[in-house]
Amino acid sequence: MRFAHLSDIHLGFQKHEALQKIEQDIFERAIDECVSRKVDFILIPGDLFHVNIPEMRVQKFAFKKFREIYDAGIPVYVVYGSHDFSPVSNSVIDLLAEVGYITKVTRATSLDDGRIKLDFLVDEKTGVKIAGLSGLKVGKDREYYEKLDRDSLELESGFKIFLFHGGISEMKTDSGMDGENMPLSLLPRNFDYYAGGHMHKFNSQKFDDYPRVVYPGALFAGYHSDLEDNAKGQKRGFVLVEFEDKIKNVEFVEIQNAQYKIIEVNAENRIAESVNKELQDKIREIDVSQQVIIIKVQGEMTKGKTADVDISAIRDELNQKGALVVNINKNQLTSKEYSITEAKGSSKEEIENNVFSEN
Repeated sequence: MRFAHLSDIHLGFQKHEALQKIEQDIFERAIDECVSRKVDFILIPGDLFHVNIPEMRVQKFAFKKFREIYDAGIPVYVVYGSHDFSPVSNSVIDLLAEVGYITKVTRATSLDDGRIKLDFLVDEKTGVKIAGLSGLKVGKDREYYEKLDRDSLELESGFKIFLFHGGISEMKTDSGMDGENMPLSLLPRNFDYYAGGHMHKFNSQKFDDYPRVVYPGALFAGYHSDLEDNAKGQKRGFVLVEFEDKIKNVEFVEIQNAQYKIIEVNAENRIAESVNKELQDKIREIDVSQQVIIIKVQGEMTKGKTADVDISAIRDELNQKGALVVNINKNQLTSKEYSITEAKGSSKEEIENNVFSEN
């Protein structure tokens, strides 16, 4: 028996048409791979969508693909993520669940003593018992986990899977995700597999009382920085798990996404003319046709304005040479005389968006 574990797909994040096509193509190929490998079910622990109600283009695409999964007889079990969460079940996830294409895992009731009881659902074909908690906004995750009726979860027999969306302190990497990380001890013990979401890089570890805790990572990109990681070689894909009464094998299945070139320039103690020349020299040395180009300029110039680094001319030249997309980040570029427009925001995503719009 086998199941697939995908997470942080962020359908609807991309605004550039070329990246939208890549975003959808990657998801289609990941699902097609699941079908071809004849998985018994699919787990998606959060951030299937980038917002709870994405634009109609995204909804139509999602309904078409999930109909194909449904027709293939493969159940899909999901929890909300921090991006597509809705406290009043007002999400496209709820629409997909309403028509039967997916199943929401979280089944919570409040006990008289204030604790939260989670019920298991049972996969009909395999008998696997599945429970989980959705990712929440405004840092409510820890509060809910502290109130869990852990005994009923930990004492349940059989092969068990727990879905969750949030960072675990013991597994923290340089993924730079928003929000506080929880200690692993807040998750109920004695499950066979912990299907995590929220962390955007693949991570699979074993701990005492937690035999296998896994994050597949983002399938493509949910932040602009994910594209930069991709350009630096970060692998993207999903996890395929083989099991019987215990886990037999956990395999990361890579899904190729796009071709990238990254151009990085250190502007420390330089002037704009020097930085512009280096940028021009570098783009002339590479083939950019049909590639996602990431340009990152950082450091403190000795004089002049950061706007004197002529990014618009660089972008125009790259587009003329056939670049698929050009993403430019000058957020860490400053000048002793002037400073770049400060990009403000309440979250990493908002700050990133402001970086690309203001600079």
